[in-house]
Amino acid sequence: MTQSLMAALDFTEADLEANRRGALSSTQAARLAASRQRQLAVAVLLFVSLVIAATVLIYLGQRGGNSILGLAGAALILINAVIVGMMGRGYMRVGGDLRPGNVEMLAGEVECVLRRGRQRDDYLIRIDGASLYVSQNVFQGFQHQASYRVYRAVHSGSLLSAEPLD
Repeated sequence: MTQSLMAALDFTEADLEANRRGALSSTQAARLAASRQRQLAVAVLLFVSLVIAATVLIYLGQRGGNSILGLAGAALILINAVIVGMMGRGYMRVGGDLRPGNVEMLAGEVECVLRRGRQRDDYLIRIDGASLYVSQNVFQGFQHQASYRVYRAVHSGSLLSAEPLD
């Protein structure tokens, strides 16, 4: 077992064994549930903040007779709807992953791709026709053009564990 992958992905032998059976371990389920709760808290906070900002803009626009402020408030309402919808979709994806049998296995040769950007680099792992964006630590845990078995959550695509193939 590659210890660097275990450390980077934060999984144990018990997690890997559960993933081999197509299930989440209790630790992984708890981690996904905590992530889901954080997403919900951020979505609620963002929603409330944008509603207050839109309300203030619309009020100031009506009070001062400034239609631009009113339009800015209306635009903020539309932006809020889009953002909350996207966050809700992410929340539901993680919720789908928490149901039994939502672990996907990918196997094959890994291609490690580093995409240099102006502000940041993107680390990409390609395996079995899938492209997975990963952190630098996870990227460095894989050996380019070596064979691996990778387990991920079906709906959110969260990488759960990985093991090299002999």
